[in-house]
Amino acid sequence: MKLGRCPICHSDLHLDALIEDAAGREVLAMLLKFTHSCARPLVAYLGLFRPAKSNLSNSRTAKLMREVLDQFKPSRHLAHALSETVRQIQKKRAGSGDVKPLSNHNYLKTVYDSTSNLFLYSEAGGEVAPVKESDEVYFEQMYRAGADFSKIQVAGAQEWLANRRRKNDGQN
Repeated sequence: MKLGRCPICHSDLHLDALIEDAAGREVLAMLLKFTHSCARPLVAYLGLFRPAKSNLSNSRTAKLMREVLDQFKPSRHLAHALSETVRQIQKKRAGSGDVKPLSNHNYLKTVYDSTSNLFLYSEAGGEVAPVKESDEVYFEQMYRAGADFSKIQVAGAQEWLANRRRKNDGQN
């Protein structure tokens, strides 16, 4: 079944060809496990592992996705860390011209750990768990951390900031 054309290379995209491949099926199934808007930054992150003159195989992509799922729980924190990792690596590559593919997830781990203070966590039964996963709480956390709202790619962020500013202006 032809889905359409690739917006980059204009080749045909066939869903049945992807589903016929076991690793392709696994990749599609795992993408659904990445909640909290993690799927899009994950796909960009996986692109950092692609060699300059070839593509990632479905089996390599599935392996990388399993590794990310094994090490991190899908959350806004992970989505942020994935996006920041991609942004920083692309900036570094643009400056140096070096496009050597990533070989492990150490850079992501570093970014994830360094941004943990932006996300509220509490101890619950010996495990670290998010306090609440709502846009309102997330926006409040980012606001208090001094985040640049123009870079937050979550629907409703700008509206929340405008409401917050109106509320603050009304109190002063």
